[in-house]
Amino acid sequence: MVSDNIVMKIHKQYLTETNEQILLRHKKRTGEPVYIGIIQKNMDEVLTMINNVGNSGNKEQDLLEITAHILGVITLKQPFLDGNRRTGIIAAGKFLRDNGYDLDIDPEEENSELRSMLRRTKNRMLTLNQEVMGQLSFYISKRMKEHEPRR
Repeated sequence: MVSDNIVMKIHKQYLTETNEQILLRHKKRTGEPVYIGIIQKNMDEVLTMINNVGNSGNKEQDLLEITAHILGVITLKQPFLDGNRRTGIIAAGKFLRDNGYDLDIDPEEENSELRSMLRRTKNRMLTLNQEVMGQLSFYISKRMKEHEPRR
């Protein structure tokens, strides 16, 4: 976990390992084929876009902005051959957790709400506009809480 006002940056390995774990778990659970791999050009764009935000010095504000970008940019740029929305959701949660916060979403109800929001986002946009980022930021802000270690 990163302390004080320092927010960690996202790197390729962080995202690719998350994607691979999600897809292998899905294959094991369902028996369906999965396609593991990245589209390098898209991954480069994802990393640049995500790591160019969240520089205000206000940790909570920066975490919120970066988390919204993880969700939105992975959905928009599709850097993986399969599982982009799932990877965005899990990577966003892991990112917050690594920075001392949790994304408090119910696995069934709200995860499907978020996936639906991301699906609509993917289907209707060519760029990340303020409206979409505002919706994602609002969704996250209502569910972001400081991590409380288990006792």
